[in-house]
Amino acid sequence: MKLTTPSKPRNPDGKIRDAEDLGKILRDRRKELGYTQTELAQACKCSARFIGEIERGIAGGNIKQVIHVCKTLGIDLFARARGN
Repeated sequence: MKLTTPSKPRNPDGKIRDAEDLGKILRDRRKELGYTQTELAQACKCSARFIGEIERGIAGGNIKQVIHVCKTLGIDLFARARGN
Protein backbone atom coordinates (compact mmCIF):
# COMPACT_ATOMS: atom_id res chain seq x y z
CA MET A 1 0.00 0.00 0.00
CA LYS A 2 1.32 3.45 -0.90
CA LEU A 3 1.31 5.93 1.98
CA THR A 4 0.19 9.44 1.17
CA THR A 5 -0.19 12.67 3.09
CA PRO A 6 -3.65 13.84 4.15
CA SER A 7 -5.66 15.37 1.34
CA LYS A 8 -6.54 18.63 3.13
CA PRO A 9 -3.73 19.70 5.43
CA ARG A 10 -4.34 22.71 7.64
CA ASN A 11 -1.16 24.22 6.24
CA PRO A 12 -0.73 23.48 2.55
CA ASP A 13 3.02 24.18 2.79
CA GLY A 14 3.29 21.24 5.21
CA LYS A 15 4.87 23.32 7.96
CA ILE A 16 3.87 22.26 11.45
CA ARG A 17 3.48 25.48 13.38
CA ASP A 18 1.92 24.10 16.55
CA ALA A 19 0.51 20.98 18.18
CA GLU A 20 -2.85 21.50 16.45
CA ASP A 21 -1.22 21.29 13.00
CA LEU A 22 0.38 17.95 13.88
CA GLY A 23 -2.86 16.71 15.45
CA LYS A 24 -4.85 17.48 12.29
CA ILE A 25 -2.32 15.64 10.13
CA LEU A 26 -2.42 12.61 12.44
CA ARG A 27 -6.24 12.58 12.62
CA ASP A 28 -6.59 12.86 8.84
CA ARG A 29 -4.08 10.07 8.27
CA ARG A 30 -5.69 7.80 10.89
CA LYS A 31 -9.07 8.23 9.24
CA GLU A 32 -7.57 7.73 5.78
CA LEU A 33 -6.20 4.37 6.96
CA GLY A 34 -9.53 3.44 8.55
CA TYR A 35 -8.29 3.18 12.14
CA THR A 36 -10.34 4.13 15.15
CA GLN A 37 -8.58 5.95 17.96
CA THR A 38 -8.81 2.75 20.00
CA GLU A 39 -7.22 0.62 17.27
CA LEU A 40 -4.38 3.09 16.82
CA ALA A 41 -3.86 3.27 20.58
CA GLN A 42 -3.60 -0.52 20.78
CA ALA A 43 -1.05 -0.56 17.94
CA CYS A 44 0.98 2.14 19.69
CA LYS A 45 0.58 0.66 23.18
CA CYS A 46 -0.95 3.82 24.60
CA SER A 47 -4.44 4.96 25.56
CA ALA A 48 -7.19 6.11 23.21
CA ARG A 49 -7.38 9.22 25.39
CA PHE A 50 -3.74 10.02 24.52
CA ILE A 51 -4.50 9.63 20.79
CA GLY A 52 -7.49 11.97 21.15
CA GLU A 53 -5.39 14.52 22.99
CA ILE A 54 -2.69 14.44 20.30
CA GLU A 55 -5.33 14.90 17.61
CA ARG A 56 -6.78 17.91 19.44
CA GLY A 57 -3.33 19.41 19.93
CA ILE A 58 -3.50 19.22 23.71
CA ALA A 59 -1.26 16.25 24.53
CA GLY A 60 1.46 17.59 26.73
CA GLY A 61 3.15 14.29 27.08
CA ASN A 62 5.94 12.24 25.81
CA ILE A 63 7.53 13.28 22.48
CA LYS A 64 8.89 9.75 22.11
CA GLN A 65 5.32 8.39 22.15
CA VAL A 66 4.13 11.09 19.71
CA ILE A 67 6.91 10.14 17.29
CA HIS A 68 5.92 6.47 17.67
CA VAL A 69 2.32 7.34 16.73
CA CYS A 70 3.61 9.21 13.65
CA LYS A 71 5.70 6.20 12.61
CA THR A 72 2.76 3.85 13.11
CA LEU A 73 0.70 6.02 10.73
CA GLY A 74 3.52 6.18 8.18
CA ILE A 75 4.21 9.88 8.76
CA ASP A 76 7.79 11.12 8.57
CA LEU A 77 8.84 14.15 10.60
CA PHE A 78 11.58 16.50 9.46
CA ALA A 79 13.37 19.35 11.17
CA ARG A 80 15.57 21.89 9.44
CA ALA A 81 17.09 25.22 10.31
CA ARG A 82 15.26 28.25 8.90
CA GLY A 83 17.18 30.20 6.29
CA ASN A 84 17.37 33.98 6.04
